[in-house]
Amino acid sequence: MYKRKGFTLIELLVVIAIIALLMGILMPALQRVKKQVRNIICKANLNQYGLAGRMYLDDNEGSFPYSFTWLYEDGGRGHRWHDASQSLNLHPELGGEFWPYLKDKDIHLCPEFNIVAKMVGTHRNETIPLEPQYSYCMNSYLNGDAWGAVPSQYRTNMANVRNEFQVKNPARVMFFSEENTWSIPGLSGAGINDNNLRSTPPGNTDCFATYHNAPGGDLNKGFAYAVFVDSHVEQVSAYPRPNTFILSWPSGRPIPDW
Repeated sequence: MYKRKGFTLIELLVVIAIIALLMGILMPALQRVKKQVRNIICKANLNQYGLAGRMYLDDNEGSFPYSFTWLYEDGGRGHRWHDASQSLNLHPELGGEFWPYLKDKDIHLCPEFNIVAKMVGTHRNETIPLEPQYSYCMNSYLNGDAWGAVPSQYRTNMANVRNEFQVKNPARVMFFSEENTWSIPGLSGAGINDNNLRSTPPGNTDCFATYHNAPGGDLNKGFAYAVFVDSHVEQVSAYPRPNTFILSWPSGRPIPDW
């Protein structure tokens, strides 16, 4: 009786074509699942930041950490967020007042930010190897230096916003969020340098990140995640242009414009 000893060339080509077709169908779905997992991790990180913030506020009678030194004692200038040699795990003595509430926790880097930062790069201090360590920034209007960027009629009030009880609507004022590593013409004039997020209505300073769930792969059009003063986490948008400022402003309405 005749026995077949193997596949014919045509049969092998058909099998290969079927496998290729299945891979073409499954790979995009797999990539979407991976992206969703990264987003879930990012939101979970910010949820932990919110819990740490709650503990800090409770321990300090409602006073916020200073937004410029919450992470690094000296402000973390010079793109220390991607300088592995200056990691606070290696140098805890460099940590700011909020660091003790975060140390020993693997919650400082959004995995999506890690991918995007390495892909896009950063427009400042390229002399430091790009090894992202910290991707979250504190609202500079909560006991920060943002008051120096606002018109004089608002400065006295803003300089004194240091306690959570001065925040008019804790559910609509962000505590920590994310920035891009690059600037966007017409929206922001800066990417992340330190971990201090200072926005203004004209949109020429810092703004929320735009790389999560970017439509059509346009990294300038997506969203960020933020944890608010009341500790809830939600998706936020840098659009329209003043929105980052609106969700940063702690003094309630009317929202100033300049």
